[in-house]
Amino acid sequence: MENKKLPYIMYWTILSIGILSFTIPFFQEYGIITTLILTLLCSLFSWAIAMGLGKRNYMYLSALLLVSPWLFLLSSHFIN
Repeated sequence: MENKKLPYIMYWTILSIGILSFTIPFFQEYGIITTLILTLLCSLFSWAIAMGLGKRNYMYLSALLLVSPWLFLLSSHFIN
């Protein structure tokens, strides 16, 4: 039973690390570069786990994580 939960735990851990990477630009001067790299890696790994699980909704969440830093940059450009 524990083996069935392990991919889900890994998926949500990796996805939450990618989401938490958006706090880095507030603490570092060039933190957006770190955010771009970290969200790219987290989204690719979480997408691979989602494909292994066969969950289409999880694949969509991983794709949104891949696109989200670019939307963040675009929105910060229009706000300033």
